[in-house]
Amino acid sequence: MKKILYVDMDNVLVDFPSGIRQLDDQVVAKFAGRLDEVPGIFSLMSPMPNAVASFHELATLFDTYILSTAP
Repeated sequence: MKKILYVDMDNVLVDFPSGIRQLDDQVVAKFAGRLDEVPGIFSLMSPMPNAVASFHELATLFDTYILSTAP
């Protein structure tokens, strides 16, 4: 039985600021202070360097889950 490993998304698997940089000024103003609630924000984010390969490797060793705050 594998140990459980939880991996956060924000700035661990994905570069949160890279998604924000792709938003237009109106969206940034509308969601000020709660940018993680922008619809589809995570799909705009670039993966952190080596994050995908690292996650795949960890998944062979652990029962691995991705965590993030639900909007």
